[in-house]
Amino acid sequence: MNLKELREKRGLTQTALAKSLGVSSNAVSAIESGRLKLSGKLSDKIKEVYGEVIEPETRKAKAVKISVEEKAEAMEKKAEAILETAGAEAVLDAEKKIEEKTRKRKARKQAAKPAVEAGALAVAAVAADVEKKIENTIKNTKRTKIVIQSQMGREITPDEILAKIGEADTVYIRVDQNKAYWVKGKETGSVDLW
Repeated sequence: MNLKELREKRGLTQTALAKSLGVSSNAVSAIESGRLKLSGKLSDKIKEVYGEVIEPETRKAKAVKISVEEKAEAMEKKAEAILETAGAEAVLDAEKKIEEKTRKRKARKQAAKPAVEAGALAVAAVAADVEKKIENTIKNTKRTKIVIQSQMGREITPDEILAKIGEADTVYIRVDQNKAYWVKGKETGSVDLW
């Protein structure tokens, strides 16, 4: 134990310790900082007042103590540096893995892009072809004109009959009765043709 440790253990200020030992607070400060050596006389006084033995520190002991403290501090700094380096390497490894996965994902996306585009173009081409075929079928389909003639020579077309009836499931034409009969689901009815 040294003088500073004793003082802190007892919860004393440098001034209070100096007063109890009969020395100046400057002397206590100088001994604690290593500028002044602890004398045998002061060591005996500390033992008498506090019951603690503080051996005067020889130059060799002090040098060894400083050397050990310096080595401990150097080792602590080295350990911190190793931890920082290991942490940084772990972060770099994680970043590299993420970067590699991102690169692979982009590569797969790029590789699939032509196939997707080709598929979209093929679907568009098929749709255009089907649309063209439907248009051609409609153009090429001849619409037959149906005309219904009464006994008196009057004429009416199916479109004109539907205009009179409206929507119907089935329409029956009776020219001899001048009537069109219709069925819508369960309803039935008739209209005059002329």
